[in-house]
Formats: sequence, C-alpha cells, structure tokens
Amino acid sequence: MTSDLAVNLLDTFPGRMLIDWWGEWRALHPEFSSAQQYADSIDTEDYSGRVAMVLHMYLYGGDFQDVIGLDTSDPEVVEMSEAVATALSSPSRETLLSPQSHHGNLTEWRAFSVANRNQPSALPDGALWTATKFDCGSDAWLLHGEHDAERSPLRYDIHFDPANARIARVDSALAWEALLKAHPREHAGTLFPDWPSIAQHWDAVHVSLSGLLCAEPLISQVPYTGGDTTGYTHCHSGPYIGVAEWAVPSTAWLRPSTHMRVEPTPPAAGT
Repeated sequence: MTSDLAVNLLDTFPGRMLIDWWGEWRALHPEFSSAQQYADSIDTEDYSGRVAMVLHMYLYGGDFQDVIGLDTSDPEVVEMSEAVATALSSPSRETLLSPQSHHGNLTEWRAFSVANRNQPSALPDGALWTATKFDCGSDAWLLHGEHDAERSPLRYDIHFDPANARIARVDSALAWEALLKAHPREHAGTLFPDWPSIAQHWDAVHVSLSGLLCAEPLISQVPYTGGDTTGYTHCHSGPYIGVAEWAVPSTAWLRPSTHMRVEPTPPAAGT
C-alpha cells in the first residue's frame, strides 16, 4: 500500500517533477538494484539542490507541464515515489537541526516585528531567517544560489533546542493546510498565512524537504487549465497558497526562542 507521503508527492507538480526526473536518472545507473537503493544513495545536500531546482522550474519555467500527464499508477513511478518518501522520512534527512545559518548583520538580539506582506505571500515580513546547515559546513542558501554571499558575507550560527522551541513543522500538504486554517488570511478565495497570528502561538515555522515538495496546491484539487506558461499562478491558486517561494529547507523565526544562542560562523577549513 502506497504511503500518504508518496501519494502527496505525486499530487503536486514539484513532487512529480522530482519523481519523474529521478526515474530517468535511475535508468542511467543500472548499478542500483532498486529505486529505494538509488533514493537512499542521494545525500541531503543533493536532495536540497534538486528540490530547489524543481521549485524554480515550477514557479518560473514551463517544465512542470511535462508531468501533467504522468501516469501516477505506473508501477515504476509508484516505486520511485515510495522510495523518495521513505528516504525523505529518514532521520538522516532531518533539516530542523541546530545550529542553522543566518546571513547578514546580527549585532543585537531583539524582538521581531512580524507582519504580512502587502502582496499576499507564503513568506512573512520581519522574521529572522535561518537555513539548514550541511555536513560540509555550507548551508542551503549558499549551495543553491538563494543568497548572494558577496553582498552579505556575514554569517551567523543560530543555536536552539528543536525539542523545546515552539516550531510549526511543515512536512506535508496537511500540515501546511492545518496551519493556514488555524491562522487564515484570505485573498481572492485562497488561504494565505496570517503571520502576526501565527507569531502569537509559535516561535518559528520550518519547511522541510518533504514540505517544499508536498505543501503545494494539489493537482487533484487545482488542475492546470493552461493559459499560464509558468506555475506561479497555479501555486497561488486553489484552497491555499503553496510554499514554493521558500525555495530551500529553512526556518522563519517569529520570536526569539528560549536559550537561543548566536555565534559567528567559524571560517571554512583552509581559509
């Protein structure tokens, strides 16, 4: 029986794009005896990079249209979706780890002024942003071009306790939809997050790798009707907005968490 996460992956355009893409790559690597072996061989950094790429292609390119007709009942497609779902659920793919990386100047610790953006968005204004760090010492923004390191060379490690901080995790469409229903801001019939309301109940919101792929408008609810060469309109349509604009596994801090600690990021080895 196919897992809920695997079904969710096949019901969003970014999820389908990744599954289809890696199905093609696996065919080029016969040394892997199964889809699961292939999915398990990919490290978290590579997952993050590929997810960032398919999200960019979904929002700003037309490549997502190539998977509109993907046969989601095809045994090989189902096998790959289940393999990716299992890999993303592994503790080794955890992205809510301490410390996380913050880019830009951080000279003092003060309360944040969180607000909704004037243009309805899945992103808050006034939050402190951190990105998942990887074993190599880099982070999701640096590795995947979501941050201009030359413009903001300062980096800080934000230490926190994931078990005790009040962090809303977005790992699936259901988790994102539940957060929006609890803190709704409606625009043109679509739910957007009401960030000041969320900030009254949570220290932060974290979107994981599976969340980036799954917390998008479901194709079964919001089919593509044509007329738009990118997926941006699709992402902002239907019952709720998707999280594609988050781009990489990252955390929006809405208030300082207890025992939060900030340290300058140590220089990379050899520098």
